[in-house]
Order: sequence, then structure tokens, then C-alpha cells
Amino acid sequence: MSDVGSRLHWRDGVILAVLAVVITGGLVHYSRDLGTDDGPRAQGQSPTPPSHPSSQATAQLEGAPSSDPATPAAPTGGTCWDGRETAALKLCGLPAGARGLEWVFPSFAEDRARCHRAQPNDDSYPVVESYACFQQALGQPVTITYDQVKDPGQVEDWLVARVGKDHMHEVPGPHGGRCVFTDGDNRPARITGMYEQFPYVVSVYADSPQAATRAWRTLVRQRSPGKIRGVRS
Repeated sequence: MSDVGSRLHWRDGVILAVLAVVITGGLVHYSRDLGTDDGPRAQGQSPTPPSHPSSQATAQLEGAPSSDPATPAAPTGGTCWDGRETAALKLCGLPAGARGLEWVFPSFAEDRARCHRAQPNDDSYPVVESYACFQQALGQPVTITYDQVKDPGQVEDWLVARVGKDHMHEVPGPHGGRCVFTDGDNRPARITGMYEQFPYVVSVYADSPQAATRAWRTLVRQRSPGKIRGVRS
């Protein structure tokens, strides 16, 4: 009887020992798994960070037009000064030649039959193209010249030196606006208007300051600086 009990106690000890080995091995394996990640990092690579849009992509998204059909699109296109349709007015280029002067100065387009090409004046500012038109104001002959010039800065410097800054009147507007010089002391009396940033100049000459002023107010028409290249749709 004692032999049977001894054998049972020995077998129970063996079973307990085997269970201890299995449990210990399982704990070791499980602890190793806790210290590793599946995927690239387990192979010595860094984990892939969460995907977020870059700052450039975000800016592009924020600057994209609204997808809401109720939101009107900002007008960017239009018609160039020469009649071409364009996606952006900055692509139109500047008016040039007689046709360009007709666009910048609608009064030149209306009076073209009274105009002829003028010769450059060596004592004045450099011009690319010039036309002189003959009109009347207060019963006096009046000459109006329309010029495409090389450099508006040169024109302004020349007029300031000739007429004086005290005789310059600034007309606010886009692209620097315009300015007008009035010279009533010399003969012929002269009124000259120019764009600050565009190469176009118009002048009125008359025997009296009164006739020059009347011609300037009633005969000369100039396009707004914001529409020199064309008109938005």
C-alpha cells in the first residue's frame, strides 16, 4: 500500500514539473511578443507615421475654388484690348500702335479722320508712335496729340522740369493712376495727361488757356488705368 502511494506522489510531481515548464515557456514567448511590433519595425525599419496632407497640399486645397455650385467663381478672364478672349487679362500685353492708341484714347478712335502721324520732337520726350489731331474749342484751333512713349518715367521727369511740379495734378486710380500737367504761361497753352505706369500720353495745345481747358474737358477721352489691357468678363 505504501508503494502505491509513493508512486502516485512521484507521478504527481512529474506532472507538476511539466506544467511549470510549459507555463514558464509561454510567459517568455508572450513577453517577447510585447516588445515587438508586427510589420516593418520587426525587420529593423521605422514605423510608418500616420498619413497627413503636407502643408503644400493643404494650401492648394484651401486655395481651391469652392465646390459649392451656389458660390460664384471669381472673374479672371475677359476680352483683351485687341478683341482676343483671354483666361487672364495679364496675358493680353500692352496696347501698341495706332490700334492700341485708339483703345487707350477713345477720342482718338472717334477723331481718326482728323489725325495724321506726327514726327518725333527732338526737344521733347522719346516716343514710339505719335498722332496729331485737329479740332476746335471756343472758336479757336486746337491740336491734340496722342503718343505711345518709350518710358512714362522720362515723360514725367521732362514735364516736371518744363512745367514744374506745382502744375501737376494727380488723378488716383489703379496701377498708380494718372497725372495731368497744365501749362498756361507759355504759348501755345498746353495740358498733358499721362499714365503713371503705362506708356501713353495725350496733350492739348491751344492759343489760350481757356481754349485748351475747354478742349481737354470736352474732346479728350481716356480709358481707366484698370482697363488698359482689356475688360473683364
